[in-house]
Amino acid sequence: MTYCDLTLPVKAFAAPVHTTLHQDQTIEEALVSLRRRKVDDKIIYFYVIDDNGLLQGVVPTRQLLLKERHSTIKEIMTHSVFHLKEDQTLQEAKELLSSHQLLALPVVDANSRLIGVVDVQLYLEKSFDIEKARHSSDVFQILGLTLELDKQKGAWKNYRIRMPWILCNMIGGIACAAISFYFQVVLAKVLLLAMFIPLILTLSESISMQSMTQSLHLVRQANISTRQILKRIFTEAQMVILLAVTCGILIGFISLLWGGGWGPSVTIASSLFISISLSASIGASVPLILYARAWDPKVASGPVVLMMADVLTTAIYLSLATWLLL
Repeated sequence: MTYCDLTLPVKAFAAPVHTTLHQDQTIEEALVSLRRRKVDDKIIYFYVIDDNGLLQGVVPTRQLLLKERHSTIKEIMTHSVFHLKEDQTLQEAKELLSSHQLLALPVVDANSRLIGVVDVQLYLEKSFDIEKARHSSDVFQILGLTLELDKQKGAWKNYRIRMPWILCNMIGGIACAAISFYFQVVLAKVLLLAMFIPLILTLSESISMQSMTQSLHLVRQANISTRQILKRIFTEAQMVILLAVTCGILIGFISLLWGGGWGPSVTIASSLFISISLSASIGASVPLILYARAWDPKVASGPVVLMMADVLTTAIYLSLATWLLL
């Protein structure tokens, strides 16, 4: 099964229509014409065209079979028909099919000529691919982006959408720099602490994002009970504690190899345990809080969680180091 990008135009997936009817035909003539074509394709709707191939309407199968044979197609057809332009996307087609509960949609070119049809079978065949595309959308939104950006025309519009989240990361970085400057005495005295700052921040960020992803998955589920939520939170808390203990002991032990002694190693191990536990709590709670406020947790959670995890981890790490080592 090949990957199906929902942003692709429908014209690339439109199947030829072999069951078109002409608006001036009688029902008798239309049925004879259909029998002569020996159509092997799946028939969902009968679309009506004129002499130039322009889409004019649609004929329900019931009407075609039950109306008087001398009636013309133009008399029994539905003139208003939902259709797609050839440059519309698969995502738009999917939404239109769903919102109007249709099984198929005709695709027309810029001149309204019928060029093909897209039906729901396409999405059934590509169901795994659609799930991948939705997952990709979630990943981008966690980073503060949306896949709808490509619909925004112009650099300035894209800039206004992206910059708030970049600014959020900048604020977090500046705050961490300010905290490091405030605790520069302990960093100057114990150089080993500075060497492990990137690693400690990376671990806190990673685990906070993992917890955030679990919460996002939780809020996307329908009809989940309070008991199930509490059970998931308790299980997540147990797992985070195990991760925090493992990381703290492992990195603390490795730091001994740099020859700084037990003091810095204990500081690093303790900071990791506390930072990971609190960062994971933030990652798990921010999506739930945003969801409770009726805000989109996917779009806002990522930058906010990363900023808070970085600032909190830096503050805990250097505060604990100052208290234990100075």
